[in-house]
Parts: sequence; C-alpha cells; structure tokens
Amino acid sequence: MPELAFFRHGEELLRVALGDQTTIGRSADCDVSLPDPGLSRVQASIERRAGGWVLVDRSGRGTRVGVEDVSEAPLVDGTHLTFGSWRALYREAGAGDPESTSVRGLTGIRPVDIPASSQSRLRIRDRGRERVVPLPDEGLTVGSVPGNGLVLDDPFVSARHLRIDRPAGRWELTDAGSTNGTLLGGVRIYRCELPPGLPITVGDSELVLEVGAPREGRLPGSYEGMFSLDPGMRQVFDLIDRLAPSDAAVTILGETGTGKELVARALHARSPRCNGPFIPVNCAAIPETLMESELFGHEKGAFSGAERLRKGAFEEADQGTLFLDEIGEMPLDLQSKLLRALENAEVKRVGASRPIHVSVRVLSATHRDLPAQVRAGKFREDLFYRLAVIPLAVPPLRARPGDVRALAQRFLDATAPRGLQLRWSEEALRRLETYDWPGNVRQLKNVVQRALLFRGEGTVLPASAVTFEDLRPASDAGGDDTTLYLPGLTLEDIEREAIRLSLRRNRGKRAAVVKELQIAKSTVMKRIAQWKLQDEGRESGAPPEADDD
Repeated sequence: MPELAFFRHGEELLRVALGDQTTIGRSADCDVSLPDPGLSRVQASIERRAGGWVLVDRSGRGTRVGVEDVSEAPLVDGTHLTFGSWRALYREAGAGDPESTSVRGLTGIRPVDIPASSQSRLRIRDRGRERVVPLPDEGLTVGSVPGNGLVLDDPFVSARHLRIDRPAGRWELTDAGSTNGTLLGGVRIYRCELPPGLPITVGDSELVLEVGAPREGRLPGSYEGMFSLDPGMRQVFDLIDRLAPSDAAVTILGETGTGKELVARALHARSPRCNGPFIPVNCAAIPETLMESELFGHEKGAFSGAERLRKGAFEEADQGTLFLDEIGEMPLDLQSKLLRALENAEVKRVGASRPIHVSVRVLSATHRDLPAQVRAGKFREDLFYRLAVIPLAVPPLRARPGDVRALAQRFLDATAPRGLQLRWSEEALRRLETYDWPGNVRQLKNVVQRALLFRGEGTVLPASAVTFEDLRPASDAGGDDTTLYLPGLTLEDIEREAIRLSLRRNRGKRAAVVKELQIAKSTVMKRIAQWKLQDEGRESGAPPEADDD
C-alpha cells in the first residue's frame, strides 16, 4: 500500500499509509495534522484516481511538490513533498511493516526494538517541573482524574486521555478519544508505535519515553522549574538541597524578577512537607487594613463585612509552607503579631478568644536591604533575626551572563507556535548578552515574547526584533543633587528626597522649592521641620530666608 514518510531535520519520524483520500493540514480534523503555522487548516489531499495517486492543493496558495508550488500533481515513487517545516516522501509500496495500516488506525514509526529486560519510564514535564515515573510492563493510562496510572493536573488533559501498552515488545500509544488530542513530535496521532526520546504533548504537559539505565534526575542546568549553568546559581541549587530537609526559616534575597518565589517553591518541593500546601502571600499587594485578616483569619462578625468565618494563610499552610513575599513591606504594628505567631507556633483569628496551634515552615523574600530597614527603624530587629535564620541570595541575571543565551533559547522554544522551530540570529544574541537586565529573568521572558511578535518572516529572529523596556531614569552629570533613584523607595522616601534635592538645587530657598514642586508652602515648611532639613542647600553660616517662618 502507498505511504508517506515524514521527515524533520533529516530524521524520519513517522509513516502514514494512504487511504482513498488523505487530508493534510494544521487542523486537528485532518487525517494528518501538522501544527505548523505556515500551513492552511487543510493544506492538501492525496487522492486515489484511475491513473494513480494525485496530490490536490486545498490552500489556494499551492503545495510544493519537488521544487515547484502546484495546484495538482501526479505522484510517482520517490516524489518529495513539502508541508511547512516538514518534508514527506511518497512511496509506492510500504516498508512492509505489518503494523503500518490505514490512517486513524496505526501510524507506523521506525521500529525500535526494546529488550524485554530494559527498564522503561516516563519523564514528565509540567508546570515548570520535571519528574520521572516508572512504566510498568502492563502499561498505564494517562488522564486528569484519579484511577489513571498517571494523573496530570492539567485543565487541557481529558479525564482519560491516552493509554500506553506493550503488546509485542514495543511500546504503543493510543489516544483515548481526548478532547484536545495527543501530539507525538508535533503531529497529532490516534494510534502509533512509541519510540524513546520523542516528546508526547498532552495539554500543557510533555511526556518522554526513556529506556535503559536511568540518567541524571534532571536535565543539565534544570532544577525545579529553574535553569542555570552559572556556578553562582548552581551554588544556590546546592544550598536548597541542604536547607530543604530542615524547618529552619529562610529569607530569600534578590532583585525583582530573579525568581525568588521559584526558590521558595523548590525549598518546599524538596522538603518533608512537600505533600502539604504551599501558600504564597504578597505582603506588598494587601492593604494594611486587611493584612492581619489575610494572615491570621477572622471570626464571623469580627468586623464590618466579616459575614463568615475565614481561615488565614497560617491555617491554610498548616503542615506545609507559608511564603511571605516582599516581607519588607509589612507594617510595623503587624510585625509584632507575626513575631508572636512564629515564636509560639500559634495564631489568633481576628475576633477570636483562643489561639490555634499550627505547624508551618515560614519562608520569606524581599528585594529590599532588610538590615538597612532595621537601622532605619522600619523593620523589627527581633523579627529580622527570626526570619533570616538562613539568608539565601539569588544572583541577578547580569551577574550570570552565560545564562542569557541559554535562557533566551529556552523561552523561545517554550513560547513559539507548536511545530515551528525558531532560533536567534547571532546579532540578536549579542544584543541580549550586552544588556544589563534590570528586570532580570522576568524581563528577559518579556523581551522574548515581544521578539516573537516583531520577528517578521522566516525562522531566524533578527536583532531588530529585540526591544527593551527600561524604566530607569537616565543618568545625569549632576549626580545625586539632580537625580532621584526610585527602585526600593517608599512614597515617604520619595517625597523627602524630592524636597531635599530641590533645596540643594535652589540653595535652601523655600519659595523656590514651593514653586518648583508645586506643593503648598505650609506642607513644605512642615516637612522640612519634620525631616530636619533646615540647613539643606544653604552655605554654612548663611542666615535664614525671610520666608522660613
């Protein structure tokens, strides 16, 4: 029976036996679905006619047969066809594999003999994590509900999505009528032989069959959803391994966008509490009036609007991990209550008469300089020492330039349309590597997503597609007297600095400060007295201005 053999990057991945009419395109309804954005939903069909087999273009733009785009062409043995990034070879007679049958039956893949004694397992990558599960000889089902041999917590995976069997010494994959389909190497399949190393995509998860002796538990550079080949980050990964088994409080320090929450999740995932909840709380995103209720909960009727009992983050994290992000933003009056909860391992809901005992490991993170906050009286010293039993610093991206190139390609592979292999031009990579990344890994991810939109035609992203968003003020030759450094400052800090710098620029003249900043004179005078800025900008020994009263 005639067949099409599909190749990618010079490697034959699968063979499809042709029926009387076989449709090819990117639509999931085609007999052969190739998720390539360069294809039409139905690109072409191959039909049996009296004189032989004919390719008929269905896109209206032509389908390449040999070196020409045609609307219709007869096929002879050895004809080459092009479907986007895929190449296909038409063969008059199949390779004789008895398991190669009609489309929507079994799609034949190059046979791979697996010794019966070989260990087999599935490597699963989902939600940024990687794990390995053994594959029993009797096979297993994959789905989103309990009862499957492998359960995936993925909203795009059907209740019973697929099955993997080993009927004749070779692993075989069968789609179980899933809603979103099963892709093998980027091609939607219904039933096929499963070769080792070829990724199976189900929803947002990826499965890979591995046989033989197990390799390292993670890909080189990969660690709990993070990736780095830099020695500094490898030290962070090693430190996580050492700290995870204990219940010691860890404070994660680092700039915005360095992945502090990923570090916290890794500490939880590798700890004895990994089966318990991980509860993140962003202290900078909760209004001060609601923060106590968010952390400790409240009783019904404790205050206006408290219509029902509500558990706080401490109770929700019982037997698990509580992650306090941006702990430097917590109000002083609440810091004392947090300290008591940490010391006594108990919390008291707002409006309750009795405390509740909880078993929680507390991790915290901040981009601020906490010791400086302690010296300024904005953070309790005793709470600092309680939270920062072990400080863990995450290096910024500019301190690990070797990671920029690797991360940029990983983000590109993850965000590119399915079936489309993209890469960076050397000029674009040099442009990425010479930038200092004030927003760190998060900013790099945004730059990659923008570059996909601006790449134009082709599979190579040019340097023109790389654009940066830098919110930092431009440096000025006047130094600190004329510029205001914003990152990490509170609103009060910004107001004080604005008045101080204006006083310097105007040599202490209050009227000029009022005019420049457009602030009421009474407010300016009050702030100058409050922050003891009376002599700011004046020459030593100069008399007060007439408007200083």
